Amino acid sequence: MWINRPLFGTKYSHLNLPSGNLRFSITSKCNMNCRYCHREGGRVKNELPYVDVLRIIEKIASCGLRKIRLTGGEALLHKDIFKICQKIKTRFPDVALEVTTNGMAIDILLRLINAGYLDLVVVGIDYYDAPVSKNATVGCSSKEILGNILKIKSVGGNVCVTSVFNGDLNNTEQMIDWGIRNNVHYLNILEEITNEVADRPGIAFLNMMNHLADKYCLRFVYNKTKTHYFAILPNNNYINFFHSHCRLRECESCARAFLRVSCDGKITQCLHPDTPEFPLLDEQNFQENFRAALTYLGTPPEKFSRKDLDFDYR
Repeated sequence: MWINRPLFGTKYSHLNLPSGNLRFSITSKCNMNCRYCHREGGRVKNELPYVDVLRIIEKIASCGLRKIRLTGGEALLHKDIFKICQKIKTRFPDVALEVTTNGMAIDILLRLINAGYLDLVVVGIDYYDAPVSKNATVGCSSKEILGNILKIKSVGGNVCVTSVFNGDLNNTEQMIDWGIRNNVHYLNILEEITNEVADRPGIAFLNMMNHLADKYCLRFVYNKTKTHYFAILPNNNYINFFHSHCRLRECESCARAFLRVSCDGKITQCLHPDTPEFPLLDEQNFQENFRAALTYLGTPPEKFSRKDLDFDYR
């Protein structure tokens, strides 16, 4: 079994998170049904109990943990979301705590922000003006979610808006213009993740970037640490462009960003269905399973089907 190689020039223990960042799906419950949803690698409808969430974080905390992003499903629907956030911030005050949300549960969000538990709220909204704010059949209108984002800002919450590019340039421009008007510091534009494999991002996504560069006089910079392109707007706010690493099989680059824990207590490097998941609720084998997950960071999913793997993963 080969030893996990250091990433981006920094030496790490073989049991450390490469970037210090962990995405944690605490529930598969959701009040939307987005077409492109991957549920953070979890394919079982489940909600991880509060004690198990904290048990896993306690164990991973000594492995270079610097940031936790709570996801789902919809993380805010977890019945113990307040206890989870309060315990994390009390026990690990130096670890940044973030949540990815569709922005519908605004009352819960405002309570968490006012309590000082959240360092960043990442709100997903795909459409500037539509009856449903994302590519789903159920949910709130874009107008309501945009209003909720402004409510987050009004109480001092740090907010980032994330939008999956749907091929509509006018819609993307409207999202950017709204962000400029309302001084939203970060806007993420994502290429949809599919099973397609190619040697470059989709033509529509590249054309969108070129179009925005012309309209807003953007100069793109490649962030080697976070493996994406970004541009700075005239008001010093950022637009981040995340092309699909899966499409290009840039697995090593993707591995620099996050490891993921699913809502059934398993850790994985990737959302691809062929990527193995390693159980973390097995107390006796936690270290072995965590090491195995780190060892295969950056390995393309196709290689997991080979019979000659060095490690017999679970």
